[in-house]
Amino acid sequence: MTTKLTRFKVYNFRSIEESDWIEAADNSCLVGTNEAGKTNLLIALWKLNPANDEPIVPLDDFPRHLYSNFKADGHSNDVFIAADFLLGDTIQKEIAEELKCDISQIKTSLVKRKYDGKYYISFPYSKLDSFPSHRIKTLIDSFKTILEQKEAFTKESDELKATINTFLENEINSIKEDDVVQADVQGIIERANKFQEDNFGKKQNLPIIFRKHLIKKLDFFINAFEGKAIETTSEIRQKVLANIPQFVYYSDYGNLDSEIFLPRVIEDFERKDLTESARAKVRTLDVLFKYVKLSPQEIYELGNDRKVVIKKLNHSNQVISTEEEELSEEEIQEWADKKRERGILLRSAATQLTKSFKQWWLQGDYIFAFEADGQHFRINVSDSLRPEAIELEGRSRGLQWFFSFFLVFLVETKEGHSNTILLLDEPGLSLHPIAQYDLAKFFRKLSEDNQLIYTSHSPFLVDMDNLANVKAVYVDKQTGRTKISANLRYNEEDAEKSIYPIHAALGLTVSDTLLLGCLPVLVEGVSDQVYLSLLKRFLIGKGELQYSKEIVFIPTGGVRGMGPVSKLVSSREDDLPFVLLDSDKTGKEYAKSLKSGRYRDEKDKVLGVADFLSDKEYEIEDLIPTEAIISTIDRMYRCDQYFEDFHDSKKPIVDQIEDWAKNNSIDLEDGWKVELARTIQNRFDKHFEKIDDKLVKSWKEIFEKLLAEKK
Repeated sequence: MTTKLTRFKVYNFRSIEESDWIEAADNSCLVGTNEAGKTNLLIALWKLNPANDEPIVPLDDFPRHLYSNFKADGHSNDVFIAADFLLGDTIQKEIAEELKCDISQIKTSLVKRKYDGKYYISFPYSKLDSFPSHRIKTLIDSFKTILEQKEAFTKESDELKATINTFLENEINSIKEDDVVQADVQGIIERANKFQEDNFGKKQNLPIIFRKHLIKKLDFFINAFEGKAIETTSEIRQKVLANIPQFVYYSDYGNLDSEIFLPRVIEDFERKDLTESARAKVRTLDVLFKYVKLSPQEIYELGNDRKVVIKKLNHSNQVISTEEEELSEEEIQEWADKKRERGILLRSAATQLTKSFKQWWLQGDYIFAFEADGQHFRINVSDSLRPEAIELEGRSRGLQWFFSFFLVFLVETKEGHSNTILLLDEPGLSLHPIAQYDLAKFFRKLSEDNQLIYTSHSPFLVDMDNLANVKAVYVDKQTGRTKISANLRYNEEDAEKSIYPIHAALGLTVSDTLLLGCLPVLVEGVSDQVYLSLLKRFLIGKGELQYSKEIVFIPTGGVRGMGPVSKLVSSREDDLPFVLLDSDKTGKEYAKSLKSGRYRDEKDKVLGVADFLSDKEYEIEDLIPTEAIISTIDRMYRCDQYFEDFHDSKKPIVDQIEDWAKNNSIDLEDGWKVELARTIQNRFDKHFEKIDDKLVKSWKEIFEKLLAEKK
């Protein structure tokens, strides 16, 4: 496993005063209106560890209304970006060994960057709540082996040795099978100290062995329970920094022109005073010339006939005459060979680019050609429909964008295989809607190897199968500052326009079911959609489900939204969609009204969660592995009482979570169920590794019911 970004937070950067912690999945989308601050979030993250050494420019990056205090108040030491990274397996092991701590304490590293460019790296999540019981049993077993090798033990009486062995065996047997917590380990330490007092008298060697090889090693677990700070070293911090991903940011500003004036490019490459948009263009040009493996200086020199000029100067170093000197035959041949080599390199690079591009771009079969002529470098494009070569600028803006992004991605990610995270600002804005659909599919595939975060206000780029990883970005009307929330219904007055693309995407999903013959299933909310998609994914992976691509789960925003959406979906041939409702009081009442009204002739299409479990007020969450819900809740809301200890397996789980939260003064914000679903989705492989057969049977029954009419 490579190091992955899990979340980030932005402070005092451009329009952002202080963002929430923003969770990052493999494929995350930030939606919002223009000027909401989406771009600033990406640029701040980019400058944490840019692949192209993009500079931090306080004049551009520090909030403009506070800039007068930047130097006076020493804000160069301010942190503008913080991010949590889940370290790769190899580096986890190395750091744990070097720092002599538990590997769980250093799995996640917090990396911050200041305006002066310096980094602050720490392991602030060293507090652990539990350890697997086998860790403690193994420790005591190992201690028994150590004892048997010590002369201080072997020379003791058989009676004392038997007493010691009995004590240690009793401790092993008393350890519970599930995880141990601090009180369990503290109890072993206290009993071990009491045992020494009662049995060792004035002996010295045995107590030393107990303290060194048992008590001290148990203290290691106590330190972890108490969250003792992990002291890092300069070498460790450098190792973390070397292993975190680099960020590749791309926006429309970097789009290439078809004709490139080489003297201007050579000049711009040397300048340090370029604007942000000019730097973006120069950056794309830089990757272009790196790709063709020729510098603009080389191309320029080889594109002009070479002449040797002899100058005559006066005593003031002024040129008074010039004289051209003819090249020798050898020099002429050498120059011709270099120009020929340049032509071969350009044709080879264009051929390779054409081949790679075909694997990505689905909107046409394009052939690229690079041409160098004197002071100009040109990019020409042809395709099967238009075989004549046309300048890139004469093609669509969508193709220009994708071509330019494609080059940046290939070069800065070293052909896509390096440890990089892609940050795309309004990608494909100039693409045709169908091409945007293809781009969304491409992002899904791309995120299998590179984490991806992109901004958009196009509904065609909102992936409804990935709705749990869509965040709304909007401007708070009271402060004028950028806000972000994973709860798509949060602060509806401010966020209403920002989440419009999601509502539009819902309409497009509904349209897909009509145009493409999909099987629509209406569910109450986004969390229901996420969970049912996970169940479908699991059953497909196990070969238990066929004909699955046709099922589309459509969230309706609660039971009130089901009526309008059901009419929209069933508009063709008046074929009513399936409805899957929670079996709580509201869900049961609505199911009853549907069966007596619109669905009176198709009652079998109104389903409740309880139909597949038992007759209780079950909700979608009760179809999910209980261990996944419990462990995620305890991670999300830490308090003195674990939800695991509160949970009753015989009762519906959602009501229990709400009661537990109330008892422990925990505020469950609106949308907490979506956040819970999103977190479980992002740890699918772990949570769905081992599933109870009865639960799988329930899942199969749901999909068999949904697909019965299709067979």
